[in-house]
Amino acid sequence: MGIFAEPFLGPFLVIFFVLISAFGALSEGSKIRHHRWEVEYMFWSPDCVENVVMGINHQFPGPTIRANAGDTVVVELTNKLHTEGVVIHWHGILQHGTPWADGTASISQCAINPGETFVYRFVVDKAGTFFYHGHLGMQRSAGLYGSLIVDPAEGEKEPFHYDEEINLLLSDWWHQSVHRQEVGLSSIPFRWIGEPQSLLINGRGQFNCSIAAKYNNTLQQCALKGSEQCAPFILRVLPNKIYRIRIASTTALASLNFAIGNHKLLVVEADGNYVQPFLTNDIDIYSGEAYSVLINTDQNPSENYWVSVGVRGRQPNTP
Repeated sequence: MGIFAEPFLGPFLVIFFVLISAFGALSEGSKIRHHRWEVEYMFWSPDCVENVVMGINHQFPGPTIRANAGDTVVVELTNKLHTEGVVIHWHGILQHGTPWADGTASISQCAINPGETFVYRFVVDKAGTFFYHGHLGMQRSAGLYGSLIVDPAEGEKEPFHYDEEINLLLSDWWHQSVHRQEVGLSSIPFRWIGEPQSLLINGRGQFNCSIAAKYNNTLQQCALKGSEQCAPFILRVLPNKIYRIRIASTTALASLNFAIGNHKLLVVEADGNYVQPFLTNDIDIYSGEAYSVLINTDQNPSENYWVSVGVRGRQPNTP
């Protein structure tokens, strides 16, 4: 089944050590999760059309951060963009006591200039499905985003059972550069950027062709070998298991609908909050939202089942 000056030396040392102690204090069992990132532009083919994306450590989407509630996340971020600043916003993280790490340019911090390094340090205080993204100009639309998964604190459990989990990050994608889009959107008269050319699942989509063309004879079948950067993301699952699927939307424009063929979705989490579980055939997800759903792989194991992501709140003809 198929489906990240010396006279002041004494007082200075006292203050210095107090600060280190305050920032370094960890609750029992918690850990420090240290990451070193370099942000830069690179050539990529998210939807089988080569373009320029903003990546982290040569990855698109960026690396997944995984931690336990109570852990301290440290991200040492170096800006290698050459001509523009950068910041990262940790979407859904409350930043109690660390507002400077929220990643909002000119509000909680100055943009990180080209060649500079900035260290984000914050505590993830609750379990849930979150993500991070660029928060300067249109850098999120350029591909600067990734998943941030927080598991329960050591020794604690989720209030629901599952065997395995799958993480899905949804986004929309334009072929026009974000710089051209930004100029158009701020121009007088206003220049609309139009609908996105593609929808991406974990940074992968297909433009002007479909892997499901046999179900719609108006579409061209994609000729993919599976090794391409745009090759579809396949959820490989075992029969008669319960899978948790984490779904987050980083879209800039499109409101989406998510469904899996022949499978009900049991919604158990929304934006880092446990909810009273309920069954549904599909779920609407808007930009910035995140959900966890449980599926039971109790259908015919000899079949494949399609993950469907469609535009709900915009024009429905986006590929």
